[in-house]
Amino acid sequence: MSSSGIKNIIKQEYIKCAQDPIYFMKKYCWIQHPTRGRIQFNLYPFQESLLAQLNKNERSIILKSRQLGISTLTAGIALHLMLFQRDKNVLVIATKQDTAKNLVTKVRFMYDNLPSWLKLTSVENNKLSIRLTNGSQIKAVSAASDAGRSESISLLIIDEGAFIEENRIEEIWGSSQQTLATGGKAIIVS
Repeated sequence: MSSSGIKNIIKQEYIKCAQDPIYFMKKYCWIQHPTRGRIQFNLYPFQESLLAQLNKNERSIILKSRQLGISTLTAGIALHLMLFQRDKNVLVIATKQDTAKNLVTKVRFMYDNLPSWLKLTSVENNKLSIRLTNGSQIKAVSAASDAGRSESISLLIIDEGAFIEENRIEEIWGSSQQTLATGGKAIIVS
C-alpha cells in the first residue's frame, strides 16, 4: 500500500474517532484490569448507554455500585475531549487528592497506549495533570472549598461526591457555576 493510501486510512480513522467516542474507546483505548493487567476497553452495553446520556446532558449525577467501570468511562470521556477539541480544561475533584489523581492516572494510561498518530505531544505530564499542545488539559485536586474557583472548566468531574462534606460540596459547586454556565459539563460520580 502506498504512503498516501496509509495516510488516507489514518485520516479516516482519526475522523471516525473524533466523531464517535464509543468507537474511539473500544478500538484504541487500553485500561488496567485489576487481575488481567492491560486489556482493551471493551465497553459494556450499559456503559455505551451511559456515555450517550452523559453526552446529551450538561449535568449528570451517577449513584453507582463499585467496579462498574464508570470512573474508567469518565476517564475515556475526558481523554476524548482533550484529544479532539482545543483548549478544553478538565478538572477532577475528589475527597482526597490521591483519589482525584487515580482518574488522571487512568487518562494517562489510555493516552500512553494510543497509537502514535492519535497522540498529541504533552507539554506537562505529572501525577496530577496532563496538558497537551492543543491547549487541553486535565488536573486533579482535592475537595478544598476553593476547588474550581477561578478555573475555566470545560468538564468538571467530581469523584466520590457523596463523601465530600456537605458544606464543602456546596462551596465547590457554587464556585464552579460561573464557568460551567458558559457551556461546561459536570459529571458527579459516587
